[in-house]
Amino acid sequence: MEPSTHTSQNLSIDSENEIDLQELFGTLVEEKWLIAIVTAVIFVISLFYVLVATPIYRADTVLQVEDKSSNMLSLGDLADFSSASPTSAEIEIIKSRNIIGKTIDRLNLDIQVKPDYFPIIGAAIARRNNDKNITQDSSYTGYAWGGERIKIEQLTLPRLLQEDGITLVAQENQTYELIDTNGESLLTGKIGELAQAQGVTVFISELVARIGTEFSLSKGNRFKIANDLKKDIKVTEIGKKTGILNISLEGSDSALISRIIDSISTFYLRQNVERTSVEAQRSLIFLQKQIPLIKDEMEAAEVELNNYRGNKSSVNLTLETQSLLNRIITIETQLSELEVKRSDLSKKYTDIHPIMITLTSQEAKLKEQLERINGKAHGLPKTQQEILRLSRDVEVATTIYTQLLNKTQELKVVKAGTVGNVRIIDSALTAERPIKPKKLLIVFVSTLLSLLAAIAWVLVRRAMNKGVENPDLIEQNTNIPVYANVPLSPAQVLLGKDRNTGKVKHAILCEQDPKDISLEGLRSLRTNLHFALLEAKNNIVMITGPSPGIGKSFVSTNFAHIVAQSNQKVLLIDADMRKGHIHEEYNVSRSPGLSELIVQKSDIKNVVRNSGFKNVDIITTGNLPPNPSELLLHENFAKNLKHLSKEYDLILIDTPPLLAVTDAAIIGNLCGTTFVLLRYSAHSMAEIQATVKRLQQNNIEPRGFIFNALQPRTGYGKYAHYHYEYKS
Repeated sequence: MEPSTHTSQNLSIDSENEIDLQELFGTLVEEKWLIAIVTAVIFVISLFYVLVATPIYRADTVLQVEDKSSNMLSLGDLADFSSASPTSAEIEIIKSRNIIGKTIDRLNLDIQVKPDYFPIIGAAIARRNNDKNITQDSSYTGYAWGGERIKIEQLTLPRLLQEDGITLVAQENQTYELIDTNGESLLTGKIGELAQAQGVTVFISELVARIGTEFSLSKGNRFKIANDLKKDIKVTEIGKKTGILNISLEGSDSALISRIIDSISTFYLRQNVERTSVEAQRSLIFLQKQIPLIKDEMEAAEVELNNYRGNKSSVNLTLETQSLLNRIITIETQLSELEVKRSDLSKKYTDIHPIMITLTSQEAKLKEQLERINGKAHGLPKTQQEILRLSRDVEVATTIYTQLLNKTQELKVVKAGTVGNVRIIDSALTAERPIKPKKLLIVFVSTLLSLLAAIAWVLVRRAMNKGVENPDLIEQNTNIPVYANVPLSPAQVLLGKDRNTGKVKHAILCEQDPKDISLEGLRSLRTNLHFALLEAKNNIVMITGPSPGIGKSFVSTNFAHIVAQSNQKVLLIDADMRKGHIHEEYNVSRSPGLSELIVQKSDIKNVVRNSGFKNVDIITTGNLPPNPSELLLHENFAKNLKHLSKEYDLILIDTPPLLAVTDAAIIGNLCGTTFVLLRYSAHSMAEIQATVKRLQQNNIEPRGFIFNALQPRTGYGKYAHYHYEYKS
């Protein structure tokens, strides 16, 4: 039997630890209004945001950067050492302050002007309003409402005003007024005319606005604007080592960002042509110095060759000698080209630069090959050796001279400024639709996230709530029955407010609304109490609980009246001599009461009061003593209870919280029946077990539990609770 019992316990534990999807769904249904309200609020906020958010546009242009040598003399394979990527340097040039600074000056980007919009929604309204007759609108608000245009060609401000800025106010007859931050007028000018006063110089070529419309003017720091623009401009290479560059810029003014991109590409193209022309000029000067020298060498070699042939009576080259000559000419020509390149590059690079090192390495290899060929030539007859040497000099000089002439012509064309290695493929263009904010995406994502967040909050709060909501769990863990389930009564809350405002004399729900659903639970308790008293030592019933604020006074008061309605004489005693407030329910004074009865300052006749309702008498707390626990231990308390129990069918005692103070433990030893009141979802199982243990330690065996403020659920989950009404 033991293994089967152990197995059943494990199964029970596992079943409790399982995630019940039906229970989770029931929790969500219960909190549907909270979830719906949170989701709706976030939806409205996100919708409002996308309606008032400033749209962001994107303008871009596409350039092609053709690969070129690092100098104008065609370095061939040496160009690979000049940079890791042919476009890396071009990207930095595009984003340089030289190009951006010229754009700032050309477009007057350092002059910052902005209409004053109504807070939050003014800019959104202005974007949707393009009133062409705003100059005829005489209404004055000071704000811009759409259709305003202003173009400032020149603006100079004193240093103090540059930091704070100034305000421009549109006036009648194409005039305007500039005022400082203190509201003092600086000058009054007219559109199309230069205005100067108090260190301020301004020239406005266009102003279209309602009379009284205000604009904020300031002179930005050129260095800061250039750095900000450098960060905002995106220059990327399309593909890998394609030489195709995309220049893009995002901003709220679609026309302005398009002009900025167009200006940057124009200035970049212009400087590229100018840079190429300068390089061509430098190389051309160098070649023009070398051409006469090479020409003289060529002519001298031809004369010497002709003289030798004349002296030797026309000596011709053999096939072997002609082959050696061709190879020697090729190598000599390459060596001469390398020498010219070295002379030109030495003006840019030092001897330890990778390009110069590569030149030296190539030159050494060519000389090594030339030495081997010359070694073969030494085996020829002397006549063939001499004719080979002279022919070599002539051919090499002629080849180099021809190459220099061709290169000179090419450089002259480049210097003319008509050739560059950059061209614009696509001119600057701004998309018609803004790229930000993505309205549908923002609304959808924010609404979805708010829904998920609300659901998560509900589930987490449910998981973190350790309060017991199922009466069956209490019985399973304590082996003590739940005698009554008392549903939560909204009417009682309203009744308490009416009593405080004086609309009603008392807040006893049983007398005000006898058909309230919560009272049915107390009626079932009355039935169960009838059988419980048959086994009890006396007719004194104590109602206690683990903690304050669980509704002991509500249950005690209304239960007393329900018992009294069955023609039983009931005495209700408020034994909470710390915070008892039952006297407030009947609109009577606190004193005389229980404390006076115990210390014999008042007798039973004066302490026991008629509640004003049939069969119900009450004893209030009396003046709150400093030592209520010690007072309850006095023998007079037990004697008076014993005497009163003979005169009433039921004595009902409302006590302080058991876990907070010891008063209930003292009173419980004098009572025949003890009920522990629990509130729905207010106590953990550990707290309930501690309450039972505390009573048992004081030789008090609780008769049962009263489950108060039970909240009917929607019918989902295994802990769903139902309540019914049965009316005539």
